[in-house]
Amino acid sequence: MPLRFIRSIIKSTGQGIVNDPEIKKVMARYPRFFSFVKKRITPNEQFGLHLTLGMVSSAIFIFLFFGVLQDVIGREPMIEADLRIINLIQIFHTPWLNQIMLLVTYLGNWQVVFLGLLFVSCYLFVVRGFYYLAALLVSVGVGELFVWLVKYAVARPRPPLVNALYLEQGFSFPSGHMFVALAFYGLVAYFIFRRQKNLWAKLATIFASLLLAGAVGFSRIYLGVHWPSDVLASLASGLALLAVLITAIEIRSKFNGQLKKSILMSRRKIFAASMIMLVAWFSYWLYFFASHPLTKTAVLLEPEYQIINQADIPEKLFQRLPKNSENIIGVPMEPVNLIIIARRGELIKDMRAKGWLLTDSISVKTLWRMVITAVYNRPYPQAPGTPMFWNSRPNDFAFEQPTAEQSVRERHHVHFWETPFRLADGRAVWFATAHFDKTIELSKNFFPAHAIDPAIDKERDKIKADLMATGQVSFSQEFGVVEPTLGRNQAGDLFFTDGKAAVIFLPE
Repeated sequence: MPLRFIRSIIKSTGQGIVNDPEIKKVMARYPRFFSFVKKRITPNEQFGLHLTLGMVSSAIFIFLFFGVLQDVIGREPMIEADLRIINLIQIFHTPWLNQIMLLVTYLGNWQVVFLGLLFVSCYLFVVRGFYYLAALLVSVGVGELFVWLVKYAVARPRPPLVNALYLEQGFSFPSGHMFVALAFYGLVAYFIFRRQKNLWAKLATIFASLLLAGAVGFSRIYLGVHWPSDVLASLASGLALLAVLITAIEIRSKFNGQLKKSILMSRRKIFAASMIMLVAWFSYWLYFFASHPLTKTAVLLEPEYQIINQADIPEKLFQRLPKNSENIIGVPMEPVNLIIIARRGELIKDMRAKGWLLTDSISVKTLWRMVITAVYNRPYPQAPGTPMFWNSRPNDFAFEQPTAEQSVRERHHVHFWETPFRLADGRAVWFATAHFDKTIELSKNFFPAHAIDPAIDKERDKIKADLMATGQVSFSQEFGVVEPTLGRNQAGDLFFTDGKAAVIFLPE
């Protein structure tokens, strides 16, 4: 009913436009042009509306692919976000989710895809779906060739992650797994979609195919073997290929007759054979997963530490390192206003001694708990905060200190990053940014986030005073990191600072 109503509105609108006297005059003046346009938007023309929609869709996706490619080559802001996004996703690593992502990513491995292609090809051959079979072979074959050529043409290295979960060889751009998820599973989903008569079954098929393709793409980022832009480029190019093939199939089936109905086996035998092949493919997928487990973290890049002396601090700290925290596309935000030299355990112990609590790691569970406590204005002393970036990395950990309000909406908050510097005695050099969260409100991106007190220097001074009060500080000083600054954080809140950082040495 809703579809018929929408069609009726569109048809009536079109007729009203065409019958307008002024429009008729223009059409009479340029008959050949409007005749061409009419044929291109007429559903009953062989090269009419179907071809127009297919070509427009394909052109849009091709444009998006080349847009991503241009960003990769030119290192545009979107590409600057790649490393920050992939580092952020690693925060969500858990043993059970690691296994799920590995299982999902194997849907794109050539062994699993090849077996699936073999079984689907057998089915299409038996039911004499030769045009479908040709489209499927072209989709997978052309897709694999395209990915191989682009990989070697762009020659983009894989993400250099310290704790990637899966070691992959070869170049990174674009993602072959994501492309094949569209080229093979997407086209199979389209075949199923065409056979469905029920609208809800059609919608369920679309949803399942989108979910599968999205899950395969996300698994490649989660496992640390692809940049997000690799997956985005494969999504765009894969959809472009799908649009071309689906357009060709639709035109042929509509204007050249349906595929032949004669089949080589009875429908009952075809159904039984299909179920056997489906179970065999599914079993092989699970077998492949069981025989190729995640054994250990695949270390691609070991962290390297530079040994410095106390006299080198602070002069050498910012010679090659950023002075500010960053948003997800690398725009500088709050400057570093705390530099603490300490072993991690000593830093945590001294902060806890003054009532500071380590925030919980970000997970679905902790985020849900934070939402509930924020809505009902309840305490959650160790609620996770919005991750902040420095040198393309999210913070290693954070502390918060509750206020008298005992509410998740209001708290003292500080983020810490480990730097590549070490003293000879093993103490690490930590950078931090501190601020006061005064409430939760919608940010400029319409997401709920903490709004901060703009006077961020007060929080720097508070933390310095808290650590001094422990009696453990062996030396402290202040120095100018940046000029006095008025800026905005990633939520769009204003802040101002004198640009100084407190340098604090805790004992060995």
